[in-house]
Amino acid sequence: MQVRSLKYANYIRSRPAAPCAQCGKMLFGPEWSEYLSDRQVRHLWLCSSCSYEFETLVVFPAEATEQHEDRAA
Repeated sequence: MQVRSLKYANYIRSRPAAPCAQCGKMLFGPEWSEYLSDRQVRHLWLCSSCSYEFETLVVFPAEATEQHEDRAA
């Protein structure tokens, strides 16, 4: 059994990763990301195994962005 800190677990969850929508291989970083607004980020993924391309959209809750802005001020 390995002991890992909570910081490690938060790091793993914060990394953009997605399974390929075609073959299921885990992809550990998008080819590019586009920031659409304060709350939306679009990622383009490209699978090196099967060459399939797909997009994902991340939408952050409004209260999370407001808390971040309060901390920055």
